[in-house]
Amino acid sequence: MTVSALPTATRRERIVQLDGLRAIAVLAVFAQHALKAPLWMGVDLFFVLSGFLITGILLDRKARGQSYFSYFYARRARRILPPYVLLMIVSSLLFGLGWAEHWQWYAFFATNIGDALDQAGHPSLNVLWSLAVEEQFYVFWPFVVLFASERALLFIAAALIVIVPVLRAVSTPFFDTFWPIYYLTPFRMDLLSAGALLAVLVRQDANALVRLKAAAYVGFFAALAVLAWLHLHYPRFRAANTPLSNAGLYSVSLVLCTSLVVIALQSKGIVKRLLSHPVLVYIGTISYTIYLIHLSILYALWPHIHSRYAAAAAALAITLAYASLTWFGFEKRLIHGGPRHEARQLLTVE
Repeated sequence: MTVSALPTATRRERIVQLDGLRAIAVLAVFAQHALKAPLWMGVDLFFVLSGFLITGILLDRKARGQSYFSYFYARRARRILPPYVLLMIVSSLLFGLGWAEHWQWYAFFATNIGDALDQAGHPSLNVLWSLAVEEQFYVFWPFVVLFASERALLFIAAALIVIVPVLRAVSTPFFDTFWPIYYLTPFRMDLLSAGALLAVLVRQDANALVRLKAAAYVGFFAALAVLAWLHLHYPRFRAANTPLSNAGLYSVSLVLCTSLVVIALQSKGIVKRLLSHPVLVYIGTISYTIYLIHLSILYALWPHIHSRYAAAAAALAITLAYASLTWFGFEKRLIHGGPRHEARQLLTVE
């Protein structure tokens, strides 16, 4: 789908390539956990996508003068809460109620803070840190979009992209490991802001992404080369917890992920066909629940299947079956519960 078909206040088609990109993101996360592949950037891709889609939805509602906060938070609740509650039930049945000792982090979507403080339940619930980042983003970003002009929003998003890496570097000496930098929302806001910046650019200039396409390809391959080189020559660079590693590594990931979103939005030919493949689109559609449950299934299987590859294959099959059952069982109906023209704005976030 080219930029001419991007959603605006008057055109609200679903961008199927972004479903394909979500599938790539969630499969990368799965491969990281199941096979120890160095693909932690999958979560970063979810953040950029979320910044783009959420900002676009909010700008659309603001421009049309329709219900704003009630619409946004009602849709987020319908999308996020039922699979989340079901995950907590499944986790309790599989691994017990250890998480209840730190119930406040789970009740108030603050597990990223709990993880940073080493106050968490079963390690299978570690995936919830990124959901907490998203939820914390939802608390304040709708107010920023509502009260800021598009020009001011561009400035805010661009400023955050510059300021947040500096914040990571300056804050590094206060932490013994890199994990708080990785988990806490203020240190990840540059990714969400990059997506927001793209959303505003598209609405201000329909050809903005066309002009960014060449730079996006250069940025993608350059960032990929840097990450590959670091992995091969300095595999402990991410864990070093230095100002350089914390400031720089996630900014390289930002370039990679933002470039991917631009490429997806401007894709043609084989790239468009790949990202629009029905299998990838379907996986992207159910990616939220895949993300939530996959680590629990892996932890349930690992004691019984000692081959990592066999466990990964079994876990992937069970994860897809679980996510499909919940999608057709209740998620799809909940998401499509609003007016038909609003249901077309389906979002699946990590």
